[in-house]
Amino acid sequence: MSALEARAVSKLYRTHDIEVLAVDSLTLTVEPGEFVALIGPSGSGKTTMLALLAGLLLPDAGEVVIGGRSLSSLGKAGLAAFRLEQIGFTFQAHNLVPYLTVRENVELMLRLNGRLDRQGRARAIELLTQLGLEHRLNNLPSELSGGQQQRVAIARALVHEPRIVLADEPTASLDSERAHQVAGILAQLIHAQGRAGIMVTHDPRMCIYADRIVRLEDGRVTRVLTTREEIAVFAQIG
Repeated sequence: MSALEARAVSKLYRTHDIEVLAVDSLTLTVEPGEFVALIGPSGSGKTTMLALLAGLLLPDAGEVVIGGRSLSSLGKAGLAAFRLEQIGFTFQAHNLVPYLTVRENVELMLRLNGRLDRQGRARAIELLTQLGLEHRLNNLPSELSGGQQQRVAIARALVHEPRIVLADEPTASLDSERAHQVAGILAQLIHAQGRAGIMVTHDPRMCIYADRIVRLEDGRVTRVLTTREEIAVFAQIG
């Protein structure tokens, strides 16, 4: 079974007399352990598509299916619970709680899921150690670099063992070295843990860590790159 399927998904925005078809009958499948880079110009539908995959928006046509369950069938309360359990998020803005320590920020996802037990705490420390933050467990976000904060956000997105990991421009605010570090770590963990990962990015260099590149224009898939050779060339020249 695929981890995630978008089946002919469309989303229409209406403002007064103006209609914008942000996503147009888009179909996408992501397998467990696969890391997909979603690219395209501004206004291509990337952010809307990510919101649809996360269940933050519901499609006007088609359906999003995660683990065999259609998000449209869950209802408002069921969808909120499903997101907490099955989806992990990382964003350009790290959204860390400023008065919580590194460990507490990661454990917050477990607390929200009712899974903050001994095993969960151990998993949080293990993830932070994998991310090179074992000496920063008791630091506040303000005491970390931008790259370190983003690594905390990655740990928080993965600690509750979600089926899907969605990353919206996770490297946009980082310098080149830290961006490569963060994208590489994210890909490594998605592969190792068998999650399905999608990263929206404007930086072609970060696509080198993806297993597949999907380009959107005007809400439609216009190009898909799947071979290592194609991905490497694209990451070099964009």
